[in-house]
Amino acid sequence: MLTRVTDTIIEELIDATCSDTRSRHFFLHALHGLVRVARAEQLREMRRDVDRATGDVSQPQDCDSDSREPT
Repeated sequence: MLTRVTDTIIEELIDATCSDTRSRHFFLHALHGLVRVARAEQLREMRRDVDRATGDVSQPQDCDSDSREPT
């Protein structure tokens, strides 16, 4: 039973484009992986936005805040 909208969309895309079992299996896993990556990126961006909004902006490692030299 599909519970998420992304699962339904992935199934519809696969049904519309794949005819053999092997390609269906491959694209199912590839598209689910893509969704996981997109969700991780979205979560990282949301955390960064929260950090910016709360004033907790960290500098990259080995960054001198007084440095004027180009990196």
